[in-house]
Amino acid sequence: MATVVREARTLKHQIVRRQVECLLDQLSVGDQVPSERDLATRFDVARETVRQALRELLVDGRIERRGRSTVVAGPKIVQPLVIGSYTEAALLEGRSAGRVLVAWTDLVADDELACRLGLEPGDPVLELERVLLADGVHVGLERTRLPAHRFPDLRRTLDPSSSLYAAIRSYGITFARAVERIETTLPDAREAALLDADTRTPMLLLERISYDENDVPIEHRRSLYRGDRMSFVTTVTS
Repeated sequence: MATVVREARTLKHQIVRRQVECLLDQLSVGDQVPSERDLATRFDVARETVRQALRELLVDGRIERRGRSTVVAGPKIVQPLVIGSYTEAALLEGRSAGRVLVAWTDLVADDELACRLGLEPGDPVLELERVLLADGVHVGLERTRLPAHRFPDLRRTLDPSSSLYAAIRSYGITFARAVERIETTLPDAREAALLDADTRTPMLLLERISYDENDVPIEHRRSLYRGDRMSFVTTVTS
């Protein structure tokens, strides 16, 4: 019996998307994109159709939201998946990189965190949370939890805008391997505010546990990146 292959139907919002892309090609990075209402009138479609098209362009990084405005975006930042700091990787890409301190917090390890960091429940843990900047744009929110006993005086000596990995290495600790998990998610209201985004902005969530040469956990890191501004690349060999 012959198999019938049906050709995919082009949806109306996909047609509008192509029309908007042609419009974006005539604009410069940072230029304001016409409003949903203006685009709906221009292309004679419903605003929801325009909204779907813009949502796809946002995810692809062609546009970005700045407050209540939507503007033409520059190219996405490509971050290699390596054992190293965001600051070091961004500088290698030729971008200005920075971090803004959100908070230092003293924690007590619960059962789950103790297991992740090779501690006993109740052991002290140091938490550092910072906003990641690339060329002045808020692109990520990073929360790192460290066994407090391994890093005495870190809070006093670390410049929050500098590389945490460089500071860790200054303690004589060598990174040997890391286990990393990547998922898609949406930010909550606090995260969206810290990232100059809104709660509809797609995010990439990276969770990492790093280990030293003795296979002792160094850190548990949770990094939330704006999916409209960041992408990740890795090299896989056989």
